[in-house]
Amino acid sequence: MTLVELLIAMVVMAVGIAALVAGFSSGILAIRRAHIASTSAALADMQMEQYRKATFTSLTPGALSGGTQTGSDGRTYWVGSTISWTCVVGPANTTTSATAPTCTGTPASRPVKLITVEVHNGSTSAAPLAFSESTTFDSSAD
Repeated sequence: MTLVELLIAMVVMAVGIAALVAGFSSGILAIRRAHIASTSAALADMQMEQYRKATFTSLTPGALSGGTQTGSDGRTYWVGSTISWTCVVGPANTTTSATAPTCTGTPASRPVKLITVEVHNGSTSAAPLAFSESTTFDSSAD
């Protein structure tokens, strides 16, 4: 075996080892992102369950509001919600005012309350994480 062949073999092995290291580091990053996403989904689900326990009349429409919570991973997340009126059928008529909109369309429908829960990384100024959850609540559910 000549020196040139030995150098070529070493370069090929170095490239292979570098590819393995890159694969491991991208795998670790993907696991970290999945961990944050699952924690934020759990926090959003817990917040939505609080709304599901409440009565329809106690769900007061309003703009995005919330607070910080600590996830199971020990990190701080900001969990906020928006409650608004919307119409299921017909043109989109969504409002956060206290009075329900008049819904038009065929068939006629009544307004429902739309609750959207957002999870941010740390504070409201941080970009929302990949998770947002929305549910509609009808007055017949009381």
